[in-house]
Amino acid sequence: MRALDRPRLRHCTMITEPEQPYITLVVGRKHFQLELLQGGLPSFFHLKSYFDGRHTIQDISKATGVSEGDIIEVADAFDSAGLLQLRTNTAEIPVDDFLRSVEDTSIMWRRQIDLHGLFGRLEAGLCRREVFIGLLLETYHYVRLLSPTLLRVANDWEDSLIRQTVIEYAMEEMEHYRSYEAALDKIDRLSGHVASSYPTIGTLSLIRNFESIGMRSCLSLVCCLQLIEARAFEADDAEDHLLRIARKYDLEKVVEVFIAHMRSDLGLMHANLLTTALRGTSVIAENAAHEAVNDMHDIKHCFDEFHDSIEKYYDDVSNYIPRPQVDYFAL
Repeated sequence: MRALDRPRLRHCTMITEPEQPYITLVVGRKHFQLELLQGGLPSFFHLKSYFDGRHTIQDISKATGVSEGDIIEVADAFDSAGLLQLRTNTAEIPVDDFLRSVEDTSIMWRRQIDLHGLFGRLEAGLCRREVFIGLLLETYHYVRLLSPTLLRVANDWEDSLIRQTVIEYAMEEMEHYRSYEAALDKIDRLSGHVASSYPTIGTLSLIRNFESIGMRSCLSLVCCLQLIEARAFEADDAEDHLLRIARKYDLEKVVEVFIAHMRSDLGLMHANLLTTALRGTSVIAENAAHEAVNDMHDIKHCFDEFHDSIEKYYDDVSNYIPRPQVDYFAL
């Protein structure tokens, strides 16, 4: 049921256009346009922050200064557009519903990851060349570290189709980092030092979060892997975007390896991991579904931190590139 007395928005991406009197909300694969209240975006964002299911209409009015009538009008508009959460007391979720929701949300959150400001600044040529090199180098570390982490975690699970799916995925990904390493070694700044370089904290945190999730829930982990894999319909735009950036920094040959990896994963059907892992399953326990979605959301934000960390480290002219490990003799 939707509690209109304590309205709670579904998770969404908000897209604004300069000087436009509306905002676009993306929920899964659906797009909704809503007219802004008097006061524009700041007022809308302030109001939206109270649509969390913990505040009554009266609470929201008192906190925002917006009349109860206007808040009810906004809540009704959200409800009519299907933007308010529909919560039930069911103990189980049909697997087809779960798969559809996870896939739609994965596409939405992948777009959010791609909206990180780093990519726009790189494409505009606003970053040092070292920042783009850092993005490629940290992607190498991420690919290099993720597969052994997945194997280490999955080997401790009970035998199941999910375990088999994750192990097969990890084995298929295991050697991809070697082609990255060979390509990166041709960059003068990195030559001969790629293998001994050390990842930034953002990369390490991302890997450690995958590990922590896998130690707690095999379903959550495979949902997170579903989130990170490219879809076929995204591939052409992703390739074009990466090549446009690479041309600005004279690194086209290097990124060809990264594009080839993406195309290879598409051929291996890695975007269908969750469907494969849940074959023969009819329902998902509600608590397990909630946990999996929350873990996916954490991984999505880990990628924000991953990109933040890259820009912060590699844009600093005083930092060592590539990043070395700090050992005892550095003390």
